[in-house]
Amino acid sequence: MQTSLVSDLIGSLLSAKTQTSMVSLLRKEERPPVTKALSTDVKAHVSVLAEHLAENRPREAIATAMAMIFLEPDHAISCMRRNGVLRASRYEYRGSLIGRIAKAVLGVRDVFAMSPDRIAYLESVEALTCVAGNARTLKKEIEMKVRAHRSVVLKTVFVLINNLFYREWIKDHESSSLDSRRYSSEEYAEAASFILHIYASMFPVDGMSFAHVDTDAAGKNALVYERLLVAAIRLAKFREAEQLIDGLPYRADRKEEEVTISSIDPDVERAVRLGFIQQRIQAFIRQFHLQEADQPISIRTLIDTGFDRGSFDNLLEIKDHPVRRFVLLMPAIPVVFDAWFATDELFRDEIQMLMELDVDHFGTFDDLVFPITDRISSLDVLKTQRYFNFISCAYQRRLADISNAVEREELTLTSTLLAISHEAMVEQMQLILGTEDKAREVIELLKMVPGDGHLDLQYRPFVDVGGYYMIAPHVVAVSNLVRNTIVANGFRSAAIGSKDLMVHSVADALRSAGFEVESDLKSKIAGQKLELDIVARRDDVLILLECKNAYHPVSVHEARNSWDHIRKAGKQLDIRQDIFADPANQSKLFERLGWKENSKCVVHTGIVIANRVFHGASLNGHPIRQAHELINVLTNGCITARKGPEEESLSFWIGPDFQTADLTTYLGPKSIASDQLAALDARSWHYSIGSRELAFSSYVLDMVKLDKEMRERYKSK
Repeated sequence: MQTSLVSDLIGSLLSAKTQTSMVSLLRKEERPPVTKALSTDVKAHVSVLAEHLAENRPREAIATAMAMIFLEPDHAISCMRRNGVLRASRYEYRGSLIGRIAKAVLGVRDVFAMSPDRIAYLESVEALTCVAGNARTLKKEIEMKVRAHRSVVLKTVFVLINNLFYREWIKDHESSSLDSRRYSSEEYAEAASFILHIYASMFPVDGMSFAHVDTDAAGKNALVYERLLVAAIRLAKFREAEQLIDGLPYRADRKEEEVTISSIDPDVERAVRLGFIQQRIQAFIRQFHLQEADQPISIRTLIDTGFDRGSFDNLLEIKDHPVRRFVLLMPAIPVVFDAWFATDELFRDEIQMLMELDVDHFGTFDDLVFPITDRISSLDVLKTQRYFNFISCAYQRRLADISNAVEREELTLTSTLLAISHEAMVEQMQLILGTEDKAREVIELLKMVPGDGHLDLQYRPFVDVGGYYMIAPHVVAVSNLVRNTIVANGFRSAAIGSKDLMVHSVADALRSAGFEVESDLKSKIAGQKLELDIVARRDDVLILLECKNAYHPVSVHEARNSWDHIRKAGKQLDIRQDIFADPANQSKLFERLGWKENSKCVVHTGIVIANRVFHGASLNGHPIRQAHELINVLTNGCITARKGPEEESLSFWIGPDFQTADLTTYLGPKSIASDQLAALDARSWHYSIGSRELAFSSYVLDMVKLDKEMRERYKSK
């Protein structure tokens, strides 16, 4: 039986009476050589450490952490980060023991031989645990409110969130963190999901959990739910801080009663902010063109027109029992469903949804209708959204016709959250999608089981309460559900297909710019098997590109996944850059590709991403560039700036035509991407967590400043 070096060392440490004695023992201990078996042993003890933390066993937790870090410091801390084992939120926000572990290791850091970034991580953990106690108090306040309003809290919160989405709520980001106007509808949806999670940890979630609503939620009790949701959002910010320091190159620093989260390399956070800004701009451009085009009618306009003409007078009726509410009277028959929901003809709403997808897309607009699974396509998901959009708009329009404000608010609370039995849902989805198998699969993809770990209404909006689904219809209607379904179920590779259109588009752009290009190359050079997404040559320049095609991240968790892909690409490029710095290996590559031999090429690398988050930053000297932006450099070389009320097209090419230096400059530290990052000004966002403040150091874009600098640097085309 193989012995465990980690367990043996833990046993020795536990035999010491004090923490000081543990350290003395480690100073005398000889560190064994690192082996695969030792690495596996260290990794296996991550769960042991988590159990000690969960059970609040200080000596065992400190001894386990010390043993792991002593035997293989960088690997042990990497495993802890990867598994989130030092997050207070995993242990009911108890952070004192986590802080003690970090402080103990940092106090004798010379014993552990950690690399600087691991030390910085433990410093961040220690700083953030100072806020954990306040976060724990905040969670207890949420639990107290949920308990006090147990019979009505879930339905009331879900109705309020549904109405925010219908009203197209616009946040005021300058408001206080305690002010409900500060936050977006997406943040409120996350808060509602978290409140459901809290409820599920305290009580069974069944039909009775959603049976009643607080009819005073829009009146005397409005502040109760406002404060509950804002508290849930603020607690989410603490979890976001944990995720940032665990999974991304961010750190936490404490100064008195404030802990600040910031990126270790400022360009990373600048690139994240710029990415979100550019994403919104690209979405706005597409919506603007849609407004100008002669497009189909929207669902909301269809409903308004139907009510104005009297066509939908009998679509809803008032029922007084068991509570006064509107009830939908739309018959589940093929003729009705075929006319509105089963048709492949797109409404304006669906075109808008496809345009949202198009921002991260490569290919034609028609390619946006694609298979998600063997049975379900993106169009099937859009039809499902269409159905709930129709229902939601019908309810809201009927409510808008009620002149008495109090009656309207009460009926909104009692009517707009849907309860649909499983059998009825299957029947309705079958009428829309055509087969029972497709109906059941869509339901399964969109179903949320409250007992599961991660709950998010915008990813899984059908809340399973045992035989029934509770649905906030307008959350279904306006969420980016095609994208979210793909992400939630790990279908991204299937959605990309066998041929990655991003790689194909970048390769075509390079060819059009005069490069010799090979994509998806597999070869063995210098004794190593190499897979190259794109290799290109022009003049005496060799370009090596790694491509990562992920959707625009909308959470820290998704940003971490994108960053993991980028890190993997960086490691791959480190190896390839070293190999192809050797002219002999370049010659072997050119021979393998059938390219003519030439003098030694200067090697340039790049990590090409589909979305815009992290665009402009770099990793280990490898520039991170967004594919559409890169294609623009190769094919057009222009950027748009404003000159008064008019737009002006500026060229950032060196001359009138593309030159190889235009690309190498773009991949260098003084590119147009770095100019854009430089236009971002520092800004911090503060959140009150009890008596302490959690601050996120970030940036905002000064468009006037950017346009001025662009016009000064680049010539008009």
